[in-house]
Amino acid sequence: MEELVEADEGGFTLIELLAVLVIIGILSAIAIPTYIGQQDKAKDAAAMAQLRTAATSQQLYYAQQNAYAGTATELEPYGFRQGEQVVRVVGADDSTYCMEAPGGEGTFMITQDTGRPISGAC
Repeated sequence: MEELVEADEGGFTLIELLAVLVIIGILSAIAIPTYIGQQDKAKDAAAMAQLRTAATSQQLYYAQQNAYAGTATELEPYGFRQGEQVVRVVGADDSTYCMEAPGGEGTFMITQDTGRPISGAC
């Protein structure tokens, strides 16, 4: 006589699929805000780097012109190139300058007096 062999139907139950979806949801809830926070930190670092480069170019400009540049475009012959975090020269005259750039979590500025990027606007 022939024996009937039951076929083992492999697959997932609805409960198992829902459990996997819940786990993926929990992991996403943890990972996505962390990823977004890292993007903001990267934009902050890029803005500060752009400001440091612009400040160096301002010093070179000052050595040649005996005044600070009034626009970022004037700094290009002195080695400055705009990046994704756009640097604006807000104020400049014969003795000082103030430049700012947007970061991920706020705006950063640098002046002739500070010598380094700090949080805030001009």
